[in-house]
Amino acid sequence: MYVKNLSLVAFCALALVSCGSPLEKMELDSCSKISGVPGPEDLDIVTIDKKPTLLISVHNRRNMESIGWISYIDLTLPLADQKPVPIKTAYPANFRPHGISFASVNGKDTLAVISHTLVNENQHTIEIFERKTGNEWIHTKTLSDPLLTGPNDIMLTNKGEIFASNDRGPENKFMQYVNMIFKHGTADIAYYDGKKFTNLNHKVVLGNGIFVREESGVEKLYRSVFSEGAISVFKLNRENGAVSLEFFKKIQLGSGPDNIMPDADGNLWVAAHPSTFKFLRHAASKDNIAPSQIYRIDSKTNEVTNHYSNDGSELSAASTGLIIGDRIYVSQVFEDFLLTCTKP
Repeated sequence: MYVKNLSLVAFCALALVSCGSPLEKMELDSCSKISGVPGPEDLDIVTIDKKPTLLISVHNRRNMESIGWISYIDLTLPLADQKPVPIKTAYPANFRPHGISFASVNGKDTLAVISHTLVNENQHTIEIFERKTGNEWIHTKTLSDPLLTGPNDIMLTNKGEIFASNDRGPENKFMQYVNMIFKHGTADIAYYDGKKFTNLNHKVVLGNGIFVREESGVEKLYRSVFSEGAISVFKLNRENGAVSLEFFKKIQLGSGPDNIMPDADGNLWVAAHPSTFKFLRHAASKDNIAPSQIYRIDSKTNEVTNHYSNDGSELSAASTGLIIGDRIYVSQVFEDFLLTCTKP
């Protein structure tokens, strides 16, 4: 979640029902912390030299002026030796990473990264990196467009396409507050076909995680809608070179969903924020904890199961839950560590 310039009053007016209901605690087993990654908001997985490797978006989001980076963890190492290491690359100026997405594009390991530059002309960009060798990456391209009004999460496909979920529209700060309070959706989806950006519409209040895949010959797009506590599912239609979305259904979570990640069996794992009020208090100070939840969406039935609920004392404001082998790696928006536990 990206929170710059969003007020506590506006968020709580938007989501009064999520200002702090008690949680039934659900624990994960054999948990440990991996420190050294302030604000590890998003994760992805890549195989490097036949080794599964975790990629981490790192940025101190309580100090938005600070510069971020991408770290990696060699997951073949014993758990006690799994430490984050910054990748080797020359970052573009004003690099403040948020959502990331990895894909093999035309046979090249490629990483797309949302960056909040804070520069007036292009406040939000998508930075493209290609892996050269080992954990050395080359920055190859900067993408910018007026349709990137507030990109929160991103999906890169092996065709080189990019789907970017905005969490706000192009309006000014005051109107952002007004639209949130009155639940007037302006946050749409920007699509990049490899040459240009187009608008896929379907405007919501506070779009978040995004994920695209083919299911039984049908392409589907999953999008977290924070304000609705739900995942919207669309059929992705292609006709005459154009892409459009056809609403299919909603999957209700009852908690504000963040990033969406698949496991090896095709199930989707979604981190969620059950209390907007406590999330924003946590954004203001690490002394205020915020609850975290992790949900599993069954690949065949879409049945939703809550596998983790914590008041924030173990990990606050979870943003991603990624299953790798027999473990789950959980990231968060602000604090300086990942949590890894036995797979539920």
